[in-house]
Amino acid sequence: MPYCETIEINAKPEIVFSLYSDIRSWPQWDREVSSVEIAEGLVSGAQGWLQPREGPRTKITIQDVVYPLQFVAVSQLIGCVIMFEHRLEATTVGTRVLHGLYFKGPTGFLFERLLGPVLSRGLPETLKGLKQAAEAIRIP
Repeated sequence: MPYCETIEINAKPEIVFSLYSDIRSWPQWDREVSSVEIAEGLVSGAQGWLQPREGPRTKITIQDVVYPLQFVAVSQLIGCVIMFEHRLEATTVGTRVLHGLYFKGPTGFLFERLLGPVLSRGLPETLKGLKQAAEAIRIP
């Protein structure tokens, strides 16, 4: 995967995944997201939209949801899809989280060059926000 970042979070995968599942909370821990709506929730096949802080509102489809380990958000471009991958792996102290993005399709190479560096710039901050939010959740 050409663009990916990882972070270690001191919380169980179920805690981290609960933040993904609470779709309306995304803008609270992800600075790149202004607003988002996926009426069906975080389930494979769900469709909605995401408004980034910069750029146009984008339709997204959720794929490959495996609770509490992964999901992929897909956005269609001309001749290409952008796939935003989210993977969780349990560790002895919590969770290793990977956020990545890749471009697939005939025009993928072009969009990767144009959008890849811009979109990937926010990955480290997004992961820091996710870490902070997950580690603040206390289970009684």
